[in-house]
This record gives sequence, C-alpha cells and structure tokens, in this order.
Amino acid sequence: MTAEIRVLMTMEAAWHPVPGGTGRVSVDLARALSQRADTRVQGIAACHVTQPSADFRPSIDVTKLLLPRPLLYEAWSRTSVPRLNTSDHDIIHSTTIISPPASNKPLVVSAHDLAFRRFPERFPQRARRLFDRSWKRVLERADAVVCPSAATSADLLAAGLDADRLHLVPLGHDPQPVSAQAALKVRQKFGIDGDFILAAGTLEPRKNIPALIEAFHELAPKTDAQLVLAGPTGWGITPEELLGPVDNVTKTRISITGEVTRAELAALYTEATVFCYPSLLEGFGLPVLEAMSYRTPVVTSKGTSTEEVAGDAAVTVNPSSVIEISEALARLIIDKSAAQEIGDAGYQRSKLFTWDKSASATVDIYRKLL
Repeated sequence: MTAEIRVLMTMEAAWHPVPGGTGRVSVDLARALSQRADTRVQGIAACHVTQPSADFRPSIDVTKLLLPRPLLYEAWSRTSVPRLNTSDHDIIHSTTIISPPASNKPLVVSAHDLAFRRFPERFPQRARRLFDRSWKRVLERADAVVCPSAATSADLLAAGLDADRLHLVPLGHDPQPVSAQAALKVRQKFGIDGDFILAAGTLEPRKNIPALIEAFHELAPKTDAQLVLAGPTGWGITPEELLGPVDNVTKTRISITGEVTRAELAALYTEATVFCYPSLLEGFGLPVLEAMSYRTPVVTSKGTSTEEVAGDAAVTVNPSSVIEISEALARLIIDKSAAQEIGDAGYQRSKLFTWDKSASATVDIYRKLL
C-alpha cells in the first residue's frame, strides 16, 4: 500500500479581493488532491473573519495564521517568519510565489507566470516590488517549482531557476452541465439576444480588452452580434475607461457584466457564438480551456501559452493586430460550419486537461521529494 502524503497547502489566494485564476487553481487543485486516497491536504491562510465567496470557498479545512494578509505577505517576502508548524505534514505546497519560509520539509511552489517581470509597467509599483522579492525567495527556498505551460517554463528559466527544480504540470478543468433554463436565465440577466462574442477574466491591462473592443467596433457593421465582457474589475483599467472611446451606437451592443458565478460563466460559455481571449501574456490561459470544454469556438493569441493550450483547435491571431482579431471573429460568426468545426475540435482537445491528471502529476513531484 502506498504511504499517504500529508500536504500543507497555502490557500490565501482564495481570499484575495479578486481571486482570479490563481484563486481558482488553488481551490480546484486542493479539491482534486483531497479526493485522492494517497494524499491528505490541510490548508493555511492569513487571518480572516470572513469566508471567500461561495465559488472560491476551499473544500479542505483551512487553518488561519495570526497575521492579516498584508503583514503576512510582507513578512514572507522579506524575512524567515512566521514559520509554519510542519510537524504533522510531509510537504509544504505554496500555490503562489509568495511562499512561506523554508522548513525541514520540502517546499513546492506553484509559479503561474512572471508577468510582473515581462510587463512591469502594467503592474502597480507595490505589487511589483512584492512579487520581485517573493521570486527571489522562491529561488532561495523552493525544492520544486511547478508551472502550467512551456511558455512559463521558459520565463522561469530565464529568471534564474535551475532546470532540475522545474516541473511542467498543465492545469485542468471539469465542465459542469448547463440546462436550457439556466442558459435562458443568464441571457435575460445580461440582456443578451442572438449571437454574441464572449471574453472572460479579470479586467486588467494585460488582458488586451481595448484591442478586442476596437476589433468589435470594426466588426459591428458586418453583424448584429453583441460583445459580452464577463469578469470582475481588477486594476489598471475601469469599465468606464474601456468604453470611453466607443461611439454610442457600438456601446449599446457591449455588455460588461462584472463578476459572475461559476454557474453563470458556464452558461455564458455554452451560449456564446465565439470566445475571444487576446491576452498579451498568460501563465496558462484557463478561460481558453474552459471555453473549449463547452464546445465554444475560440480566438486567442499567437505566441503565448494560450496557443499552447489550444493547439490546432482554435483560431490564433496576433494580439496586437486589431484587424486580425476582427477578421477571425467575423469568420466564426458568419461561417457557422467553420465555427462548429473549431468548437468540436476544441471540445475534444479539452478532454486532455483534467484536474485528476493535474493532481496525479503533482503527487508524482511530491513523491520525488520524499
């Protein structure tokens, strides 16, 4: 019988004001690991009096530390305290690069991307400094670093990580069923009628939403489709700023939903005519995988990890070219046969990425360290 691995996992990302992809991955990976017979997972987080939103609530038990998040992150990025009690655990897994101090137990760190190094001007100064300090600590402390894509692997190696500590483990996604009633309800809630282009994710500069809006402006005279931007506002750009340059006629066909539930997002994916994700940099590009899993045809960026995820099952474009984005969207909206072909190919490819596979590969890394 294989020995059980006792994992202490940081879950603080679930409590972030905008948990985003990092929070989603932390929660889903912890759930997948906890469902295995060979792992027992305990969470750790900063001091909180409230729970995360229902969609980001960890399924595992989470122990709270004495420090609130700002102080905890500052301490971990600058010092060797507070240390974690590792007496009942075999592995420490930090689900972000803001990792706890080294201990007598192996430390695994998930590094989703190094966007703060690639596009420093697109990050608030305080966050950039925190991430810079934290990455230096990862290089000092981590026994293994897990990343989700070859694109991120290259960035980590270029940033000083030695290859023998680097492990590539793609993320997963397990789609949920969407009823016709749920689909109709989400259309009614957000005022969607007929064809629509969906973009999903936290609104922030590297998501390249202004280019998508400009592409939609070019496309608008050729189709009656709407543009739906689903996801919370992050930083660096507001909905008002996004829509500022847009003429009033086009503006009436753009819907910015704000934060949506997982069930609502699943319904939006299911109903969307095409999903567009022209991000400039991603560690993986989970929304692309999610869209494919609902048979939604995808348009995404060449030369990024999202192209890696999509393979040949999406239309890829230069994210800096408004014309390329617009033409790709027009093709999939107008040519229903091409859209179905891309959607079916994406659905088949999405089956390669599950949380069960991700958890299994992660456990293999744990075992190599023990």
